[in-house]
This record gives sequence, C-alpha cells and structure tokens, in this order.
Amino acid sequence: MKKYLMCMIAGMMSLIGCGVHEPQGELLSVEYTHSGTMAGYIYEGRVKQNPDGRYVLTAMKENYGPLYRKQISKEAVDSFRQIIIDEKMYKYKEHYRPAMEVLDGEGWHFAAKFSDGTRLYSSGSNAWPRGNGLGRIQGYLQRLIADADSIVEETEEE
Repeated sequence: MKKYLMCMIAGMMSLIGCGVHEPQGELLSVEYTHSGTMAGYIYEGRVKQNPDGRYVLTAMKENYGPLYRKQISKEAVDSFRQIIIDEKMYKYKEHYRPAMEVLDGEGWHFAAKFSDGTRLYSSGSNAWPRGNGLGRIQGYLQRLIADADSIVEETEEE
C-alpha cells in the first residue's frame, strides 16, 4: 500500500512541474527580442560573456531604435539572474500561442545560458507567460544601455 501511495504522489508531483529546477550556475548570457508585423524587431537586447570573461550588453535604447553596445559589470549580470529567479522564468513553457488563430500581431523570444549547463528558451506568438519577467528583463536592458554612446554597425551584428 505504501508503494502504491508513493507512486501516486510521485506521479502527481510530475504533473505539477516538480521536474523544473532553478538554475544553480552563474548567468553567462541572456537575450530578449520582441517583434511585430513590421520588419525588424520592436525591441532587441542581449548580454554575452566574451572569451576574456567580460560581459557585453548590446541593446536598443528605444523601440525600433539602433543597437548600442557597452561593457557591463558582473553585478549587473547577477541582477539579470535574480530577475530570472524571482520571476521563475526557468518554468516558462517552450512556446506560447493563443487558443485561437491570429494572423498578425506580436512575437517574442527569451533565452538564457548558465555555467551549470542549464539553458532556458521560451518564445511566443500573440501569447505570453504570466508575471512580469519579460518586462523586467527589457526594462533592465534599457536602463543599463541608456548611457551607451557606441552604436553597433550592421556589419558588426552577430
């Protein structure tokens, strides 16, 4: 009887998402894009760790604007990691879509990579996850890039 009860509990736990774990490693990269029906991104921003260990932020200051680049601190990257943890973005589904067909609208993409090997990826078309994780990521990207003066040329983009 105990075995049966334990199996039932384990099965129920798997249905409510107990297999999703909080990343334990340091954040190595994060990116967020928001697109609409027009060509180009409404918003684009990313942080990557260079081979030399420095972190570089490439982002728009405003919607549909040019990309700017600047170096940021490890503490700033740790703040992105904290947003991901606080908003439980590691629990996001791989893809969000509305219940009914939408022929135009908006889409988004979020990805993050951690030193423990964890990789997060989520996207959506006219549907979003609960909470404000994506908004907080974009807001922080914009705050950090606000004082940048180095515009990224199209040939420099990765």
